[in-house]
Amino acid sequence: MFGWRGRLLRVNLTSGALTPERLEQSVAQRCLGGRGLGLYLHAKEAPATTAPGSAVNPLIFTTGPLTGTLVPNGGRYTVIAKIPPFGEMGVASLSGNWGPELKFAGFDGIIVEGQAPTPVYLWIDNGQAELRPAKHLWGRPVGEATETLLAETDAKAVVAGIGPAGENGLDCALVVSDYASAAGAGLGAVMGAKNLKAVAVRGTEGFRMASPQRFRKLVLDLRAQLVEHAIAAQGTVLHDSILRVGSTAWVPSSAGAKPARPHGCFGCATSFASLAAQDTGTSIALSETTSLAESQERLTQYRALLNLGLDFARAKAILQERQPATESEAAELALRLAYGDLPGKPGGDPWSGGSTPVIDRGPCIAGGYAVAPELTGDEEDQDLLAVLDSAGICPFLAGRMSAETVAELLTAATGVAFSADDVLQVGQRINGTMGKKSAAGGIG
Repeated sequence: MFGWRGRLLRVNLTSGALTPERLEQSVAQRCLGGRGLGLYLHAKEAPATTAPGSAVNPLIFTTGPLTGTLVPNGGRYTVIAKIPPFGEMGVASLSGNWGPELKFAGFDGIIVEGQAPTPVYLWIDNGQAELRPAKHLWGRPVGEATETLLAETDAKAVVAGIGPAGENGLDCALVVSDYASAAGAGLGAVMGAKNLKAVAVRGTEGFRMASPQRFRKLVLDLRAQLVEHAIAAQGTVLHDSILRVGSTAWVPSSAGAKPARPHGCFGCATSFASLAAQDTGTSIALSETTSLAESQERLTQYRALLNLGLDFARAKAILQERQPATESEAAELALRLAYGDLPGKPGGDPWSGGSTPVIDRGPCIAGGYAVAPELTGDEEDQDLLAVLDSAGICPFLAGRMSAETVAELLTAATGVAFSADDVLQVGQRINGTMGKKSAAGGIG
């Protein structure tokens, strides 16, 4: 196979069995990867009535055919499972280096089933996998656990895992990779219920493109366009530090401006110019250098909550209800929340229950803010977003990448002759046939 690695890893935590499985070409072509493949595999693996905390609720990690390639912003991977409290399908799209590393290690995805009797972590090294005890990591925050795992495995490994919030089953618990790339409110609780602390991956294997020279030209042309344009976004401001983006426009980059670029994303080629806050009518110039002290304060709060495995927006809402008088009191409340000692339901958008998935795309860091894509639009826009999620590309490219461009990239990468109509039909199948039509939502 080209683009795909052609292999999945099945992990049975109950028995400890680790089994490589073939990814069929027909399934890959129909679902692409990411969201599409994850939803397909979950529906195949588990009954519709499966409860989020059940051992038979599979936790699925998937990459896309463009994950880990030279395509701009091509570092995305997806985590999927039924999530608490109501059992919707949780679909989280994360950036960083973990997804590419998994492909470099030889796998397109991981199916985690069952429940380990004691805490474990999964170590994958160039096609070889093993489960290792993680009792010594249980209760530790993300950063500390990650440092320990790198010392135990490989200093160049990449880790995706949970903090205390996931271990204690909070429905605002995230999956966190690369220390600070996080998404999936509720998916962290599923990982914790399985006694799976983390997945550490090291990969050095390349994979083949069907038409490498054609793919390279398409990528370079696309990157040249992105360098000359920045994203001007519209949306809302949450807690003075999260920018929830509902729509975007691409504007020429100013010659004298210093564009605000995301932090830590694999292959990122986008920059941000501004956010027009629809709720207040104010505008935030992200391309200008904000006060170092202001940026540092926002990022310190953001990363402190991620280190505990907490969804930033929902955790902030819970903490603000308690009206902490000082920063130290707020930090103590956050610790109590993560360790299950602070009762209360997460704030934010209510979950109605049912079959509609919660689409949770992790934020970028720009200008000291967490910039979270919650893009909406007509059915064709949503179908294209489903394709980007499934191919392994950042959703912020939706405003600059047409179905025709995606089709050309997929064709050059995989050797499958995709047309623009084919691409949109894949998106329609993901959103429609699987019964999962949904606008993007959630902050991670």
